[in-house]
Amino acid sequence: MLAAAGSIRAVEPNQDEVIDLGARRELMVDEFLIAQKSGLELRLHTPTPREIVMVRDAPWEGSGSDFETLIREGDLIRMYYIGNELTNADGTTLHQDPITARSREIYACYAESRDGIHWVRPELGLFEFHGSKRNNIVWSGPQLDNFTPFRDANPACPPEEKYKAMAAGPGGLFALKSADGTHWSYLAGNPVITRGKFDSQNNAFWDPLRGHYWCYLRDFHDRDGQPTNDTKTGIRDILVTTSTDFRTWSEPRRVQFGKAPDEALYINGIQPYARAPHLFVGFPARYVDRDFSPEAMRTLPDPEHRQRRMQFSHRYGSVVTDAMFMSSRDGVSFDRWGEAFIRPGPQRKNNWVYGDGFVGLGLIETPAEDPTTEPEFSLYIHEDHWKGPTRLRRHTLRIDGFVSLQARQSPGEFVTKPLRFSGRKLSVNFSTSAAGAIRVELLGADGRPLPGYSLKECDELFGDTLDRTVTWSGRSEIKVPAGQAVRLHMVLSDADLYSLQFQP
Repeated sequence: MLAAAGSIRAVEPNQDEVIDLGARRELMVDEFLIAQKSGLELRLHTPTPREIVMVRDAPWEGSGSDFETLIREGDLIRMYYIGNELTNADGTTLHQDPITARSREIYACYAESRDGIHWVRPELGLFEFHGSKRNNIVWSGPQLDNFTPFRDANPACPPEEKYKAMAAGPGGLFALKSADGTHWSYLAGNPVITRGKFDSQNNAFWDPLRGHYWCYLRDFHDRDGQPTNDTKTGIRDILVTTSTDFRTWSEPRRVQFGKAPDEALYINGIQPYARAPHLFVGFPARYVDRDFSPEAMRTLPDPEHRQRRMQFSHRYGSVVTDAMFMSSRDGVSFDRWGEAFIRPGPQRKNNWVYGDGFVGLGLIETPAEDPTTEPEFSLYIHEDHWKGPTRLRRHTLRIDGFVSLQARQSPGEFVTKPLRFSGRKLSVNFSTSAAGAIRVELLGADGRPLPGYSLKECDELFGDTLDRTVTWSGRSEIKVPAGQAVRLHMVLSDADLYSLQFQP
């Protein structure tokens, strides 16, 4: 039985703007819905490492294979990634082809899977490597550093542009198009975006809610927050720009993080969240130059290789990276967590390096290991940069499970801002302990429970599920006059609330 919580129902009527939820899902990644809370806190969750799904040992993939982009189409999952040669196994060469001993080009590669675990690298026959086209290279171009495609959901998109991509080239970012996702060509002869530093995963997508494309890319600013071309002392940041036709783009501006500390960010990983497309989530790589002392260097994995690659650039050994989580409701201002979403992990020979924690772009829903339980998200993160071959590891995360509103054993509670909604049922994604529980009541404009929808009448919610309908004395249908605003008052004990949605 859920213990009583101290009431916080007494909110001032009409003091908060009414939020029109409609039937959209809301994730508890921030306090957007919350008017008051007590005894609860937002908690960041982290993925679970799973199996290695790919070892990139083809000679064109190299020791710096990264920047994964994943696209699901029915039962087919497409993956695009970069093949790049960093140092060799002993750290004595940089960007050198081990066969020709000359500087090596960077390639975009392609793989497919039906389950997210077993991947096939098809022989595409499109681009030559060492005299043969028997490879999975999907794109090659001058000064290529990154290649980030997406499937264009714009209803006005012509068939020959069904897939689009951003790729670095001479002078900036180039727009590419494809009808089938494998045969690519330039959309325009010149770069479409020229402001920024483009040696990162620069990603774009169509936004059906706002009716335009977004593109997120990398830049630098100085200690005063002004743009700078000084890549040695400048701080890595994220720019955003928009377009209605994918050819002409607005002047890029810096993404904002409110009161979060200024930190160097490499890739951004920003994407609309498919289950709540008004919400953007991102997985930026945090770039940390520890400028290690000799003693600290000796405590990290494989210090000999680290010291040899530092001869090419000091930061190749002194920088380490991890992944963070952030979310946005307008595409420009982001709530960014300071704690890591992905840590480098327990020390082993090839980790704790510049390149750890780069989260592939794309959340792929996959079945759980136990077929009787609910699905989960698969995320893909590469490992073993610099020495080659790199490995790609799958991680799993609860659906909607980035952040929860969490109560410990002592009950906590919150009251939402006034809400209007469509639908007749309230569904919640939650988890409790065996002793934990959640109860919900609906409050009217006067702050009092609506008849039939009080905490006392709510049937306790306990368990662990992505979609549970709230009931009051066995009844799930919510009957309120059309257009009437209500507040939710929820009491939690030893529980996590991940998301909620009013459903038909």
